Amino acid sequence: MKKYIIASLLVGVALMGFTSCEDDRDSNPTLTVPDSFVLNTPALAGNVYDLANCEGIELSCKQPDFGYTAAVSYYPQLSLTDEWENVLDENGEIVGNPKFVQLESYSTKAKFDVVAKDFNRAIMKIGGYTAEEQIPDNLDVYVRLNGVLNSGQNTYSNSITMKVKPFFQALVAADTELWYLIGACVGDGAWGSEIGVSVYPMSPVEGGKFDEATGKGPLTYTGYFTPELGFKIIRVPGEWADQWGGVDGDINQPRLKDDTGEGADFKVPSAGYYRIDLDCYTNTLTFTALDKDPAEYQQMMIAGDFTNWGDGAVHMSPVDTYAGARPHVWMYDMSITENTGMKFLVDSSWNPNWGGDKFPFGWGVGGGANIPVEAGDYRVIFNDITGYYHFYNK
Repeated sequence: MKKYIIASLLVGVALMGFTSCEDDRDSNPTLTVPDSFVLNTPALAGNVYDLANCEGIELSCKQPDFGYTAAVSYYPQLSLTDEWENVLDENGEIVGNPKFVQLESYSTKAKFDVVAKDFNRAIMKIGGYTAEEQIPDNLDVYVRLNGVLNSGQNTYSNSITMKVKPFFQALVAADTELWYLIGACVGDGAWGSEIGVSVYPMSPVEGGKFDEATGKGPLTYTGYFTPELGFKIIRVPGEWADQWGGVDGDINQPRLKDDTGEGADFKVPSAGYYRIDLDCYTNTLTFTALDKDPAEYQQMMIAGDFTNWGDGAVHMSPVDTYAGARPHVWMYDMSITENTGMKFLVDSSWNPNWGGDKFPFGWGVGGGANIPVEAGDYRVIFNDITGYYHFYNK
């Protein structure tokens, strides 16, 4: 059993100092991390859960005794063998099929439902099933909970056994999870929710590692900020449940919103260009001031088969239109009826121009390949500092 003392120092007047300190020590909570806690056996555990035909599986537990009433996040973990340690190689990668999987979804309540499809997906991953004929009719699954505090300490429940009827579910890698900048120094500065107007995306790091099940991984953005105008980083435009701010707005003290509150609007200490790096898998966020200002362009254009290339190149609009903005993120709405190749360019000299070989998003490089755009209606976002482009379906 592990113990951590949560201490606070109070300055008292001279005659009351000793009494105050004794009282404080008596009232300071002691964080005790228990060896385990109780996951209850569901009332329907004796039956077979048909995962293809049920919405969720109800789990309930007794609050872990941390020595005081603590906010706990409960993450379900599944195993087919009641083994709870994966075999890792020297790079920390799982060798073979995992022994257990922790679900991405969690609850802060001691009684909650686990989405049946999430439960089934974990079974596919542990069992390494790749075809429908491999799926057993019924299967014993071991379940336990990982109880995690906001401070990072955690403890595990006992495991229980449940009988399930799984169904085949192809393990297609999840879409990359994107986060977006929003604020007084983003887009029109109106704190709205429209991509390309009031918000724009951070870029997935080229070559970065992204979790197959959740799409979480490293993201980055580089742009111009001023200390007078605040901003935040959100996961879903128009929603505020998942957001990053700063303690007192400090970019060196980023805070992810949780049950205890959220950070204030970020404000940089001085005007200039900054690179923001967010790993939404490890929940780490850093700011780095650039030593050198990037090139600035007064316009940006798109050209391709659909414009007869340079002859009919079309102008993009700067997304940053707030007072004092420096344009580096550009937007264009386009409709094309057949597949085409295209590039970004500053002017008819084609110096510079950006191209890439990926779609619907990628990283343009100087003199790169024609971007292979599929027929459709898109809002195109392009960052001329990083070369990141993204074609959003309209």
